[in-house]
Amino acid sequence: MKLAWLGVLSLMSVVLLLPAHGQDRPGQKAFKGMELYSWKDSIGDWMFALLPGTNRLKTVVEVKKEENRIPGVRELEKSFSRLAEGEMVLWSHRDLDGFAYPDDRTMADIVSSAKGAKVELHLPPTGK
Repeated sequence: MKLAWLGVLSLMSVVLLLPAHGQDRPGQKAFKGMELYSWKDSIGDWMFALLPGTNRLKTVVEVKKEENRIPGVRELEKSFSRLAEGEMVLWSHRDLDGFAYPDDRTMADIVSSAKGAKVELHLPPTGK
């Protein structure tokens, strides 16, 4: 009997720790918005990093850390949907080497994804 109760309690604790459907977005925007970075990896696939905004410039190594990498536009779209609605995302590489902006078609897909996720995406300056 004690073993059965232990199982029930374990199951309940797991269920309570899972986020409720539709509540996995934060209710509050990031203090200084988010920063979006983009580059092509060694085989030519687009990679992205979406990091909290700060007053300081981030380093290439910091941005491209394994845990910050978002592989491809589809995964970036998922990342947008996990931000607070109305979140400001600034897409700028701030003169860092090793970064690039996608072609116009890919850029349009990313803009559409941001709109669909109700994220305010600020595009890089024209002329990329």
